[in-house]
Amino acid sequence: MKGDRGFTLLEVLLATTVLGVVMAMLTLSLSATFRTVETTEEQEAIFSQAQAALRLISEDLTAAVVVQDLPFTGGSSADHTQSGIQVTFPSQSHLVLNPKKQRPALAVIRYQVVEEDEDKRRLKLLRSDTPVLPGISWQEGMDSAEDPGSAFLVVEGLRAVEWKYFDQQGQEFDSWQQDRDIGATDNETTLPAAVQCTLEFWVDADKELSQPFTTRVLIPTEVEDEQQPQHH
Repeated sequence: MKGDRGFTLLEVLLATTVLGVVMAMLTLSLSATFRTVETTEEQEAIFSQAQAALRLISEDLTAAVVVQDLPFTGGSSADHTQSGIQVTFPSQSHLVLNPKKQRPALAVIRYQVVEEDEDKRRLKLLRSDTPVLPGISWQEGMDSAEDPGSAFLVVEGLRAVEWKYFDQQGQEFDSWQQDRDIGATDNETTLPAAVQCTLEFWVDADKELSQPFTTRVLIPTEVEDEQQPQHH
């Protein structure tokens, strides 16, 4: 009977082809959606890491103080292959891990950059926190802090870390030593008026894609006595 006629081979092939095209389009669409979701999650993770790291750096720098024989020293590591100690300074921002037994105190903060073990293109930022104790030379504690194993991880997955320093006149420097300020004497310890830190995160190292995050921190300093002689 005519009502019992089945599909012809051409109709089956045509239906199969259409179904294949539809499935391919759905697969591409889902793959693009998954990639978008994954990329968004990675960007959110990078933003969260950057925000937490820059907040910690800002708190440390804001609490920086002028202490005799505890100089503020800083370098810059714009070179993506450079690693090592970058910034060292006295600060009141000593991390208290056990509030019941510890209290905030003066400490020497040190930030350093090291390469990741699995991928030398990727850097991580470490922070060491050495309390300044009465009767104990702070250099002794800092000698052990030079070992990356004694510092804790601030953030990883970095392409570069760059520091900039500014004096009271707004002049920019790539490095800072205690006698950087104009008019500073040999025995005078000085702080920069502001420090800018840029953390550049890898988004895709293979494609050379990265995302920088920058913050500039003003460092409170004591106003010089107007009666002191001016240096030119």
